[in-house]
Amino acid sequence: MWALLKPLVGLDPKTTNLFEQPLLKGRLQALLGDNYSTAVSLLNTADKIQQEGPLFYLVSNYTPVPQLAEKAGFVWNAETNQMAVLLVSGGAPLIFAEQLNQQASKVIPSWPAELVDYTDPVKLKKMAMNSAAASASTTLGLSEQQTALATTAVTGGDVKKLAIDQATDKATASTTKALGLSEQQAALVKTAATGGDVKKQAVDQATKTATEAAKTKATELGLSEQQAELVKTATTGGDVKKLALSQATTAASDTVTTTAISELGLSEQQAALIKTATTGGDVKKLAVGQATKAATEVATETVTDLATTTATEELGLSEQQSQLMQQAAKGASTEQLAAQLEQQKIAALQAELTLATEQEMAAEMALEQAEDKLAAVELQLAQATTGALKDTANATLVSAQTNQQAASKALLQVQQKVQLLQQQLKLPAPPTAKPTQDK
Repeated sequence: MWALLKPLVGLDPKTTNLFEQPLLKGRLQALLGDNYSTAVSLLNTADKIQQEGPLFYLVSNYTPVPQLAEKAGFVWNAETNQMAVLLVSGGAPLIFAEQLNQQASKVIPSWPAELVDYTDPVKLKKMAMNSAAASASTTLGLSEQQTALATTAVTGGDVKKLAIDQATDKATASTTKALGLSEQQAALVKTAATGGDVKKQAVDQATKTATEAAKTKATELGLSEQQAELVKTATTGGDVKKLALSQATTAASDTVTTTAISELGLSEQQAALIKTATTGGDVKKLAVGQATKAATEVATETVTDLATTTATEELGLSEQQSQLMQQAAKGASTEQLAAQLEQQKIAALQAELTLATEQEMAAEMALEQAEDKLAAVELQLAQATTGALKDTANATLVSAQTNQQAASKALLQVQQKVQLLQQQLKLPAPPTAKPTQDK
């Protein structure tokens, strides 16, 4: 299936005769039964074959048979080899999904994002209601507000609240236009009409206006950022004295630190000590902390790297094992190391499973081709009319049977490998094609 679908991603399913491919058609007919024709007629309206991660899917654009179904979706999961079809009929989702071999319980199919909402009866009902409301609004020539009320009504929303909000907005707009109110005044009118706190809003507006005016004035006067902050604090009733003192302390500290670094060639740690001293901090405590941290980091890094390098060389450890040993030496917990080991193991198994899955798909195609060749040779033998033709056909038949047996054996081996890897990863096994009996 991968070899069939992957090259077709982005192409029109109808022009590529997707549903006439024997590998796909047989499985769909078995899955859908009497619904096969309906599903295919809808799926052929899809623009293109799409892929989302391991999911290859189609979504219908419209329905040529509205009396039977309104929407259709098809998905094949490359990880599980499960095929599923979604039909929306009468506003309800109908889901047809292949069941995986060796699974005791029903396996729920995975759907791409574009089809997820169609599998949820509640969301599907809401979509239908919205569509019905929009259709009714167009037919009846309703206004935007009336359409909103209709949609809210059919979806179970609060029609009364929406109507009040609409009436309030309309009244506010009318009052604003008639009285020539500003944007701020209109906001106060709306707050009053809805029972809000007009006083608080008026204070907020005044404070904002004063702050913006102060900022503009500071710009006009060419004030610095710090001076502008002082003006803003003054206009909003803040503690100007405290802000000025803080600005002065910060400026002095930054100046001393910058000068010390540039002119005296001090390190970042030494500059931090000077800054702490200028701001009245505990220089002794900071110096002890810096020294302790530096000594610990150097000792730990040196011992850890030396021990890890020696162990790696003498024990012949891999790069991953060496990294884990280094983390253990630096104090990583047993649980953390075990988790990392498990992650590495899972990643390796998943990579091996991906390769084995691709080999399985190739083996399936090889077996199908061998069986087709064998059937053709058998037909040729049946139609042979002379002894020479029969001898030639018999020789070809033996070769075809040998190839078919080899392909069947190769498929069985790779299927067993895939199943073993899935068991190790605790993944659901995909349905395995039964090897064709030797003819």
